[in-house]
Amino acid sequence: MEKMTDDEALNIVEEILEIKQLNNVQKIVFCQAWEGQSYMQIANAFDYDYSYIKDIGSQLWQMLSTALRQKVTKLNFQSVLKHYAKHRESQFASQSAFSRPEVEPLESSLSPNYSTLSIDEDETRWVGRESLVDALTEKIKGISRVLMLVGITGIGKSSLAIRLSLEPAIAQTWPFLQVIRFDAEQQTFEQFARLLLKEQMRSDFELEHESQKLVIDLVNYLQTHPCLLLLDMVEEILETGDRGEFHYKDPLFAQFFDRFIQVEPMPSRLILTSQDRLPVIAEGRYLERSHLEYLKGLNPEEALELFGSWEVYPQTDEEREYLQRIVRVYEGHPLALRVIAGEIRESPYNRDIQAYWHDYGEEIVTIEQQQIASDLRSSADSVTLANYSINLTDLVKCRIERTFIRLRVSSPLAYILLCMGATYRCSVERTAWLLLIAECPKEAQIIAFQTLQRRFLLETDSKAGRVFYRLHSLIRSIALQHLVNFQPEILL
Repeated sequence: MEKMTDDEALNIVEEILEIKQLNNVQKIVFCQAWEGQSYMQIANAFDYDYSYIKDIGSQLWQMLSTALRQKVTKLNFQSVLKHYAKHRESQFASQSAFSRPEVEPLESSLSPNYSTLSIDEDETRWVGRESLVDALTEKIKGISRVLMLVGITGIGKSSLAIRLSLEPAIAQTWPFLQVIRFDAEQQTFEQFARLLLKEQMRSDFELEHESQKLVIDLVNYLQTHPCLLLLDMVEEILETGDRGEFHYKDPLFAQFFDRFIQVEPMPSRLILTSQDRLPVIAEGRYLERSHLEYLKGLNPEEALELFGSWEVYPQTDEEREYLQRIVRVYEGHPLALRVIAGEIRESPYNRDIQAYWHDYGEEIVTIEQQQIASDLRSSADSVTLANYSINLTDLVKCRIERTFIRLRVSSPLAYILLCMGATYRCSVERTAWLLLIAECPKEAQIIAFQTLQRRFLLETDSKAGRVFYRLHSLIRSIALQHLVNFQPEILL
């Protein structure tokens, strides 16, 4: 069933919930949400309080989640119902009888060293990238056993992973979802395996003498218990090698991924998110069984849709231009734009884009002027994109700062190159970057540059058959601030 009207969808919902009909407000929320309206738009159109409409929607999705035994949200309810209808039709055709799809509930685990991701459509507010979702869904359903989502902090890796897990084609194939976030200082493969194996875990004595067999146990478990395993912030279990390459702190992780990619059959799937380039699996012998997706910012249309998801709508052409200029200087960075949208929506601006621009537009104008300046380099640029407001400082700058700290500790020369590279106002060739640390040995220069590449800290532009490198506007903003107190001799 490719197309479904709101009335048809409403009939299916009432059938699923086994009730005669939804009440009037539930019908309004469902039908308007089916047409793509936000809770705020529904509340305004039908003269209801926003919080009341939001609560009605949340209750409705929860009722469907309970009945279908899978996560249903405002984000995915259309695709869930279409998938349900298609399944019903196929069962009716083959069995001449209808039975509700049996789906195991989504599940996640929590331990002192691992934390679960929250799947909340009000926080995720997913927009755009629909073609990417479709493409990655096909890869996971196909022969790609390991999907790696990589990019700078806040670019939407975790949100995309969650979005994929909610796709009916994936949720129905892998109804058991295990979500693990690596966020503690110490991580071991044993801790990781214990979350999945539980009572099947070997004894401490056996582990002490046969730790490698734990890898075999876990892979065998994933062979006999098909699931979708979402591993978030994998960079936390990596360490840097002598040449800037990444290795797993616990070598058993490398053995696990190698064996996972090699064995037959393997009905489970892995989705990994990382700020750093992940180690090659099985020495690259099974490249078709893994896929790396490098995420960049939202395009202009998607970014404006994100503002709309936060009930921030331009009322004039001038306000639309303000939002477009904000999107451009932030290069579509989802986290930064989400923070700005939230600021515009809340007091004291109360969705007044003009008033927000009056307070903060000067920073945007400054960046625009720097981008068209005739001088190639400047160490005196005052860029405050990551911290001109309290929320940007608390929610965006602090996350980027953690990236800088990790780089400074593990690769001092790469950190120096990053800070000095911030003086470039536009993209330049690789040789221009290496000239910034020309006093260092050539091999050290190359390793430093490759380290920035492996951490996805360099953006690329192609012009006339050549590749040019630059920093994302947010990364440059923080790097210029570090440059103020820069003391390279202490680091080297």
